[in-house]
Amino acid sequence: MTLLVVVIVFGGMVFMHEFGHFLADRYFKIEVEEFGFGFPPKMLRLWQSKGSLIINGQNVEIPRNFKFPFDWHENTQKPVKATADMLDNQLVLRSIELVKVEKPVDPSLPTVVDQNGNVIGHGLEPLPALPSKVSQAPLQRGAVELNGVLSEIHPGTEFTLNWLPIGGFVRPRGENDPNVMDGLAAANPWKRLGVLFAGPFMNLLTAIVVTSVIIAQTGVGVPGKVLIESVSDNSPAQQAGIQANDILITVAGKPVSTLDEAKALIRAGIDTPLEMTFERDGKQITLTATPLSSRPAEQGALGIGLSYPRRSATAGEIISGGFAYTGLQAAGILYMPIGLIRGAIAPGDARLIGMKGIYDIFGQAVQRDTESRQVPSTPVTPGTPPTTQPTNYILSLIAMLSVSLAVFNLLPIPALDGGRILFTLPEILFRRRIPYKLENVINGVAMLLLIALMIFINAMDFINPVNIKLP
Repeated sequence: MTLLVVVIVFGGMVFMHEFGHFLADRYFKIEVEEFGFGFPPKMLRLWQSKGSLIINGQNVEIPRNFKFPFDWHENTQKPVKATADMLDNQLVLRSIELVKVEKPVDPSLPTVVDQNGNVIGHGLEPLPALPSKVSQAPLQRGAVELNGVLSEIHPGTEFTLNWLPIGGFVRPRGENDPNVMDGLAAANPWKRLGVLFAGPFMNLLTAIVVTSVIIAQTGVGVPGKVLIESVSDNSPAQQAGIQANDILITVAGKPVSTLDEAKALIRAGIDTPLEMTFERDGKQITLTATPLSSRPAEQGALGIGLSYPRRSATAGEIISGGFAYTGLQAAGILYMPIGLIRGAIAPGDARLIGMKGIYDIFGQAVQRDTESRQVPSTPVTPGTPPTTQPTNYILSLIAMLSVSLAVFNLLPIPALDGGRILFTLPEILFRRRIPYKLENVINGVAMLLLIALMIFINAMDFINPVNIKLP
């Protein structure tokens, strides 16, 4: 189950990132040659969208799922023979093949000229003249024949399924070569910026939507009262009779109305019996529990989870909460290098983790979310509140990782979206473009370094694994 969740979540985030690039390409009318589900090697072609080509100046529509019998990348500006159907005053391609040109047989042959005296070859056997117009025949399937030079081709987008089931990729036409007509690199810099920003934007939008779903499910906290959200098994709180959904009123005789006040009073009474007053079912009860310093920090000295009582969220709170949480997460990630320099964040708390670390965290999330939704094996007395509330760790991790992926891709590192954005800025600010060959070399070297870094991070997950425990 954990492996399935990790593949779906991680693959889904990468897919949404590439889908953003794809939508932006389509919006700016930049051709996309392939949209792949998963990573190569290719398993099969799912379908191919419509396209078009030009033979002797005549536009011909390429139907969906048409399969070329040759590599069209390497055979433009070459003679072809094609047949087409005339449907609704539009030529629709039915078949196409390359016309083979005979090699020179004897260099001593005289220059070949046509009937008008124009030179058409040197030392070549004369070729039949290519008609400049479409030859019409009775309108039936494949009745239109075209012979000429394939001067331009737009084959449509090929949607493929690939063997590695993680994420996807987009291959726009002319991604790294501005000499390719209608390609990404040939587009104006503002369009390229739009395409580059679209991937991280989709990840941020995913985080906003997921966080909004969490808020819609759990509601919003109402400050002023402190709620016992959960009670751990075999904890001092459970032994003292504290239950989930109790409202904490006082600790050691002092009233509490905020989470910080409650935590401070509990810490002040560590290893000392604390008298606490709760509200349960409209009545006040007093219980005594001892917070233990011997308990692990992630479990808490008392073994309770604190929060504010919740109410249903309004539509405005759901949407604004999604934006606010996503913004805070992004700001926290960007602050991390500053916090490390200032010493506010310990190096161990800012360590990068690879797929094994992500897998381990999701393993805990799946277990917690599953256990919190299980029906108790023993009958529950009517009116007795549950010991725990359903958790949403998986959704929270999806939101957090989506924000991380967006922010990481926007960093000004070559080969990433942020690095490509950085290369685009001089063209906008100074009207001078960095030579694309130099840009490609820098991006290629940076990609190799990033791959090496990824290998190192994933190796460290096994050599020196990070011990991360969900709260």
